[in-house]
Amino acid sequence: MSSAPEPVFFLDRTLDTALVRAALQSQPGPVLRHAELFDPATPDAEWLPAVTTRGGFVLTQERRLHYNPLELKALQASGAGTFIFVAKGLTGAGLAECVLRALPRLRRFVQRHPRPFVAKVYVDGSVQLVQGT
Repeated sequence: MSSAPEPVFFLDRTLDTALVRAALQSQPGPVLRHAELFDPATPDAEWLPAVTTRGGFVLTQERRLHYNPLELKALQASGAGTFIFVAKGLTGAGLAECVLRALPRLRRFVQRHPRPFVAKVYVDGSVQLVQGT
């Protein structure tokens, strides 16, 4: 078993739901929440570096991030490690199950890939690097 510390995962506004939070409570490692740390209107350019400074890896459903060159540039500049859940149509319990299914792969991924990076997470929990350092 690896002695690496548990990664800190950050739920952005799109994934900070009661069901996702409840599912993560049974898992090891800290979870940060956008609603606990930032005003809802806080721009990405402000909260992304703050999360990275705290050692957090962003979990989001903002699919547009990896298509928008300006958003990708902001992610890279912040030094963030970002996982975009692209499980279309999943909400509620299905989304919470998807996050739980992906956690072991997310933990391995952060040990193998230096930040900044952007990766997609699929409904089966698989992870694919979109853009890395």
